[in-house]
Amino acid sequence: MKIKTNTVQDIFIQKLKETLPPSIGIAEEIAELLGISIDSAYRRIRGETDISINEIYTITKKHGISLDNIFSNLGDTVTFTYTKLTDSEVNFENYLKRLYGHTKALNSFVDRKLFYVAEELPIFYSFFDKQLTEFKLFYWQRSVLNIPQRQSQKFEFGIMDPKLVELAHNCYLEYKKVPSVEIWTEKTIFTVTKQLEFYLESGVFADKKDALTLIQKVRELSAMLSQNAEDSRKLKSDTGETYQLYSSDVVLGTNCIFLKTGDVSHAYISFNTMNSLNTSNNEFCEETEHWVKNIIKKSTLISGVAEKQRYQFFSKLNTAIDNCEKRLNSF
Repeated sequence: MKIKTNTVQDIFIQKLKETLPPSIGIAEEIAELLGISIDSAYRRIRGETDISINEIYTITKKHGISLDNIFSNLGDTVTFTYTKLTDSEVNFENYLKRLYGHTKALNSFVDRKLFYVAEELPIFYSFFDKQLTEFKLFYWQRSVLNIPQRQSQKFEFGIMDPKLVELAHNCYLEYKKVPSVEIWTEKTIFTVTKQLEFYLESGVFADKKDALTLIQKVRELSAMLSQNAEDSRKLKSDTGETYQLYSSDVVLGTNCIFLKTGDVSHAYISFNTMNSLNTSNNEFCEETEHWVKNIIKKSTLISGVAEKQRYQFFSKLNTAIDNCEKRLNSF
């Protein structure tokens, strides 16, 4: 049976409406993106004028609308979007811009919530402090992306482009505004402690003192997280509960972000160490949400009134940090 074009177009327009923040009018957004008049935009919204394939591409590219949600699922096929990350600093900057743009857009919704299953240190916390940010950016460029000019360099503060450092740190500042549920294990903190030890042992630090400075930044991060968990808030100015932290004894197996904005869901699945695949496919998001909720059921809430459990969890985290500092001093 042939589906009428305007029926598919109606579904596309509805998806765009769900994606846009309430403060942005759909006609104005379409007109600006496509370079057409408001009247022409309304004709497309009403289905009087067909939206061309090029216009669909322009709209979906900006707003990340998954076309498999428009044309329905084809068996077990799911469409993902991602930012290319190879051996290019330009691609790396685009990755940070995408991360910042997505987080900032998320904060334009009043009804929003993010779930972060963290087998490794959540990427936003890598940017908690600008010195820690410098180290993480250098590590990714040198050891993960294999950017040529980084291979012969040793790490020292000031080596990274200040523009990238500022952009990455702004990602963290936006994340602080997002109501979140995080699921950690006792080994989540090992991501950064093992990297510090590996670089110092491999002679990548220009000065050992920089490694010791960085482990203190990790200690400050732990203290900040402990306070947030105690307050159940990410910001002191938050009026309600904006932060829940769970401790999981289950091996998580991956990093995953699941977020909801009103009736729309998105899933971000990690790959290639730091990159992520993004989809709003309904079936995939429902399965992801089900998996996240199962992880939560098997985890222990350590924020809010769970003082004993919180103390035990952060004692183990801080012991791991202490042990790392001892090993750094011994090199």
